[in-house]
Amino acid sequence: MFKIIKLAVLYCSFVMVCIFGSPIAASASEVTPQSSRASSTVEITGRWNQGPVFASAVSGNYLYFGSSGTVRVVAVEKDGSRNAVAWEEVASIQTDGVVRDMILRDDHLYIADGSGWLRLVNIKNPRKPKLSGKLELDSEIKAIHIENDRVYIAAGWKGIHMIDVSKPHKPELIDSFPSKGYSLDLVVKEGIAYVAAGHDAGLQISDLSNPSEPKALGSHPIAGSASGIDTNGRHVFVVNMDDHEPSLSIFDVSDKDNPTQVAAEPLEYGAERVRIDGNLAYVAGVANDAGLIVIDIADPANPKKLGAWWDSTCSESVTIDNQIAYLAHGDQGLEVLDVRKPDEPIVIKHFSAAGHVRGIDTQGDYAFVANGYRGLKIVDVTDGANPKDVSELKTYRALDVDVAGPFVHVADDWAGYKLIDISDPTNPLEVSSLDTPGYAEGIQVNGHYAYIADGEGGLRILNVSNPKQPVEVAAVSLGGYAYEVSVQNDIAYVAAGKAGLVAVNVSIPTSPIILDSYKFSDRKFEARGVDVRGAHAYLAAGYMGLLVVDITSPNDLKSAGIFETKWRANNVSISGDRAFLIDSASIKVLDIRNPEAPVHIGDQKLPANAARIHANDVGVYVAGMESGLIIFEP
Repeated sequence: MFKIIKLAVLYCSFVMVCIFGSPIAASASEVTPQSSRASSTVEITGRWNQGPVFASAVSGNYLYFGSSGTVRVVAVEKDGSRNAVAWEEVASIQTDGVVRDMILRDDHLYIADGSGWLRLVNIKNPRKPKLSGKLELDSEIKAIHIENDRVYIAAGWKGIHMIDVSKPHKPELIDSFPSKGYSLDLVVKEGIAYVAAGHDAGLQISDLSNPSEPKALGSHPIAGSASGIDTNGRHVFVVNMDDHEPSLSIFDVSDKDNPTQVAAEPLEYGAERVRIDGNLAYVAGVANDAGLIVIDIADPANPKKLGAWWDSTCSESVTIDNQIAYLAHGDQGLEVLDVRKPDEPIVIKHFSAAGHVRGIDTQGDYAFVANGYRGLKIVDVTDGANPKDVSELKTYRALDVDVAGPFVHVADDWAGYKLIDISDPTNPLEVSSLDTPGYAEGIQVNGHYAYIADGEGGLRILNVSNPKQPVEVAAVSLGGYAYEVSVQNDIAYVAAGKAGLVAVNVSIPTSPIILDSYKFSDRKFEARGVDVRGAHAYLAAGYMGLLVVDITSPNDLKSAGIFETKWRANNVSISGDRAFLIDSASIKVLDIRNPEAPVHIGDQKLPANAARIHANDVGVYVAGMESGLIIFEP
């Protein structure tokens, strides 16, 4: 159990790094296309996008919750005491990006879309929702609140957006207020905005009653990252994430210029969100606090923890409706908990969702998806426009997959290696497993051997000739973090982070030998992904972009070409004379007929960050993290 908790902490810490790390810009070299191709872009064919759940909202007899790029609408049957007793999905609403937050008022659902859009959906007939209006915002969207005819958006480094929604068909941006810190969550009461402002900035209070003259009022520091906030009027409640002082912090804000902390209820690691309902605070916790925590705040100066429902997967937010808690449970979906006994929350309903899609491989009519904490997902992609669920097998945290015949080989993060029989795709079966010392990030199978990029554990080589008993036969320390491995002609090429591209002779798998490495000391350089074709290795090299390496002599790796990107290059896949590169914002399509001078011939914006890309003659498949599996025409 300790290891599971430890990894949950590491995972959530990684998420925080992704949230707060500022991209290091590189000079772009997106050359004007010189290719004679008729088509130079990729277009979305289909999307399997019922991914993680970050937010929910309830109104009357209907529940709404975001599942990646979809809002799922659920009819809630209630008894004579208005207690929820049954649920049925009745409709869905599609968005371009990932649903980050949502809020209800009257006949409209306000959706904060992670791709930068505010959407207003008319739900007068919840079974037939209709888009009323939308507004594109040039920023991240982290949280949403509404008061009167104004919507307020917590917009990361951009602070707070104020939007007039008096005309639902035509929302208009009034202004943006650069609140101190990184706005992660906010609540507005009588024109006063209370903001959970991330690392160091803590609680920030602003007067937005006159949008043309917004004013910063008081603030209060909070250890770590202030991530969630709510208020009951007199008091403000803030949760944070921190290694040393995680807590539910309670502030008296009767003097807006000088908020006073009156109490702090300790947590083990922290939480994403908090919601107040009467005399109770409901906390959506992460890592060691993952799940739901209920705290008595009847006396704000003396909060008392009453009960908790714990799960190893981080939770994201919580909505309360008549003693029912709807817990957005990230990769796992949505948990419905009965909290009539706050010292003993009980799950009474579960809606499954998908995890963060991290890796992808294809065979025949199927895509095999490394689906984070949901494990292996098998999707029928016969019709790329309409991918269909086939089956699922839960593993610890699937990060990459490689299909070989009737087996899928899984890089399962902290849990190491999994071997799964897919001879019947509708019923995958785990055959065997083997722990590795690091975090299994990437995998490739070649003959009877599986090669695992094992994070800090370097390159691990497994003999899998006996599927029921895989055996590690060798390990290679690389001096960096191993993200991905590609094997060609008895040479394993490992993308090893700051250690660069490392060439390892595996002609005798039990006695691997490092031949050479290719790297830069530039801080923008980080080898994160690799694909090998012929005499060249194509390296997704972080903020340096795509590097082409001449591997004619694996003992003497040489620079051959470069394509610089503005954002971090995460992964690359080669198909024919095209390279498909994913960065933090898009797919870049490159003509590599001359590997020494890759030519940018098109791109396609992605709805969210992506982890890996897999291209073949049939299609281009993107492991889109929280935005699911995205399929493009080649």
